[in-house]
Amino acid sequence: MAEITALKPVPRHPARVQVYLDGRRWRAIPAAAASGLRVGMNLDPAAQQQIEDRSSEAAALERIGRLLVERPRSEAEVRQRLERAGYDPETTQTVIERLRRNGDLDDGSFARLWVENRMTFRPRGAAMLRAELRRKGVPSTAIDSALAEVDEPQAAWAAVQRVSQRWTPLDPSARRQKLYAYLQRRGFDHDTIRLVLHRLRAAADGDSEETA
Repeated sequence: MAEITALKPVPRHPARVQVYLDGRRWRAIPAAAASGLRVGMNLDPAAQQQIEDRSSEAAALERIGRLLVERPRSEAEVRQRLERAGYDPETTQTVIERLRRNGDLDDGSFARLWVENRMTFRPRGAAMLRAELRRKGVPSTAIDSALAEVDEPQAAWAAVQRVSQRWTPLDPSARRQKLYAYLQRRGFDHDTIRLVLHRLRAAADGDSEETA
């Protein structure tokens, strides 16, 4: 049995508390894990282990919280980060389940946001989007749901509009080859690319007729 003889803020780390047992420094723990502790409380080995477990979970939540502020993460990404940081499987699973309950970790929402972001800023084909989400560890069902509303021809059209002027000085054949390769690198299939390039040529022909 050990007595808590002091609880002091850690200098330069106000979110952490230094716990003293029997007059000696024991653990610096997150403030959330120190909730309920008070000077004079006696801790047996089991209670000390519970505090250590709570401290580990709180520290893991702080770490993942900082990551989620940067951008949403898939469950697999969170698990990998915690494992690389050295957290044991029990702590990792507890943290993931808590994040799920709070709505901070949802592979379905993550996949939808990923696709929406790509379609807005860097349009690409469903095949490439699927590959990206698989690398993030997103389950197939969540990927299928996120891709269900993707309009590939429209996405390819949006993508080609961003670069079509880049190769205007080239002859039509060379320009077409450049655009084809560009769309292919972004995961669009042959039929979609042909459709979009035909639409682009028709639009250019229409402009030529109007200016003639």
